[in-house]
This record gives sequence, structure tokens and C-alpha cells, in this order.
Amino acid sequence: MDEALNDPKIAVGVCSASTKAAVTKVLDVTLGEERRNKLDVCILGDDVSKLKPDPLIYVTASERLSIDPSLCVVVEDSMVGLRAAKGAGMKCLITYTKSTE
Repeated sequence: MDEALNDPKIAVGVCSASTKAAVTKVLDVTLGEERRNKLDVCILGDDVSKLKPDPLIYVTASERLSIDPSLCVVVEDSMVGLRAAKGAGMKCLITYTKSTE
């Protein structure tokens, strides 16, 4: 992740339907505040009017990054997120968890 965060040719972001307070806590614990602050975009449930499976959260991220959605790769752990990513015209990798079912 550090390599991607430090590469100016790669944009890294988080799109979560959770609230800013919840996501900030999780990211600070898992990534650390320094890495969280290096994210190119962080779109949260508080930032959009429609949540996944609507593609708005991913469309908003690609617009803020000025990146064509077809060049984006999303890592998701749910079918709802997969539908949102595909609806935005993005490639998506699914990590299988119990919430994926």
C-alpha cells in the first residue's frame, strides 16, 4: 500500500457507506493516521445522497480524481458493493467474507 500511496501515477481512495466518524476510526487503527491522510480521495456515506448498490459513491470518487471509471479497480467485500462498482463502470475484485453472501 505504501508503494501505491507514494506513486503519483496511482490514486488510492476509500469509498464506504459508513459514517465519517466510524471510517476514520477504522482507518486510523488499520492504516494509521499518516497513511489515511495520504489517500487521494475518501468518499463516505455522509458525502453522498444515495448509498450502495447505487453507483454514486464510486462515480463521485472517479469525478474527484478526474479518472475515467473504466480505469478504476475497486476492492469490495459485498455483493451490494460489487453492484455499485459495476454500475459505475469499474472493474471490481471481491474478497469473500460472510457479508459477501
